[in-house]
Amino acid sequence: MKKTITPYSASRRSWLGGGLSYLALATLATSMGACGWRLRGKVNLPYKSLLLTGTITPELKDDIEMLLRVNDIELAKTVKDSELVLEIISEQNARQVLSYNTSGQITAYRIISRIVFRAFDPTTGLEAMPESDIFLTRDIDFNQSNIQAFDQQVNEYVKNMRIDIVSQLMRRLASIKKLPTEADAVKKNSSTIPSNSQPSNTKK
Repeated sequence: MKKTITPYSASRRSWLGGGLSYLALATLATSMGACGWRLRGKVNLPYKSLLLTGTITPELKDDIEMLLRVNDIELAKTVKDSELVLEIISEQNARQVLSYNTSGQITAYRIISRIVFRAFDPTTGLEAMPESDIFLTRDIDFNQSNIQAFDQQVNEYVKNMRIDIVSQLMRRLASIKKLPTEADAVKKNSSTIPSNSQPSNTKK
């Protein structure tokens, strides 16, 4: 019987090859309903509507939107309907070989998850939070004789790391006490402009 290689099998083979490579979250992460999502407390966000944009996987998008709804934040469809724009600049999920045994076989991996983001006022374009990142790593033992258990554990790690990232992201957004204004921008720019006055050097 001809063996069919599923996307998950192909993804698993890339995991076993060593080096650094991206994980396909779509194949490694399960749906929100099956991931055992647990809310980690509400956060006090100083706005009522938010537009989520940028480069983002469906899994991360779903998690962010769910936590926004829990915090009574309306998910805006357009810039004009939002009080804040959250842009996910990049999302990375990768793995790295962590250790080998004396026979040269892989014994552990390090899972890496990272997002880069910024938040800005949709009206003025001023940044409420400059480009920032959230970076997480988890180490996982690898046993060649138990691939299925390894795959399942990787799934759980990826899901939990994504939930941690979303929770941290909400806390970062909650730190924005107020949105920037044009006056704030003028004040900031004026404080960084060097004075033109220079001490005079008088020759005698």
